[in-house]
Amino acid sequence: MMDIKRVISTIEKNYILSNLKKGERIDGRDLWEYRDWTVKSDVIASAEGSAEVTLGETKVITGLKYEVGAPFPDLPNEGVCTFMAELLPLASPLFERGPPDEQSIELARVVDRGIRHADCVQTKKLCIKEKEAVYILFVDIYVINYSGNLIDAGGVSALTTLISSRIPEGKWNDGNLEWTGKYLTGKTIVNELPMVITYGKIGDIIFLDPSLPEELVCDGKISISVTEDKITSIQKSGYATFSLEQIEMLSKKSVEIGNKARKELNLWQYKRDN
Repeated sequence: MMDIKRVISTIEKNYILSNLKKGERIDGRDLWEYRDWTVKSDVIASAEGSAEVTLGETKVITGLKYEVGAPFPDLPNEGVCTFMAELLPLASPLFERGPPDEQSIELARVVDRGIRHADCVQTKKLCIKEKEAVYILFVDIYVINYSGNLIDAGGVSALTTLISSRIPEGKWNDGNLEWTGKYLTGKTIVNELPMVITYGKIGDIIFLDPSLPEELVCDGKISISVTEDKITSIQKSGYATFSLEQIEMLSKKSVEIGNKARKELNLWQYKRDN
């Protein structure tokens, strides 16, 4: 990946920092304000569920595919849901071709962890026959344009994809898999919506939803995944440190911000009834 320290000048860094010290952002937001969201579902005809999400100028497209396979031995009656992320070179000159790098792995793992540790995907509903056959869901996140804060955009895109999913229903009959002609939908598979909320930190200043210029000069970031009333995961990156008091403050603020975003985005509108 390109050396990001060469991408942004000292003058621009000082300008960003001086604005943050005044409680302002270079794009006009306050410290605790998201950029504008847009969400579309069913954007990939060949996928069992899909979504296109933009956050400011950051854009990600996510698709869901499935396979039927044997369950894990220690979870004989539960299906599997896995997440992958790919940073396409067309999304930014910062991205290069090759195997997954640290940033793409972080994106997939943080989104995965926030969903996995919440009561979100009902894995027992993905069981066709205990010890024999379960659904294995693959949720793939593709970054189309990178303008900061891939994690929050990826999280909303993954949730919308799961909610909009429509998977052929299978039944186990005398050792064989038969299709019923019906479907499992997100209404059945998804129980609750964990939101991942990301903050940047420069010096002692913390702010929500860092844009790309802000990310390039950040000392570090922290992402907190929340349900309506609890924390499901926390991930820190960079060399910035966060005190216990700051973690407690951001945890409470994340629940508030998550509930507000959950209401405004209204992701359940993208569910399919059949």
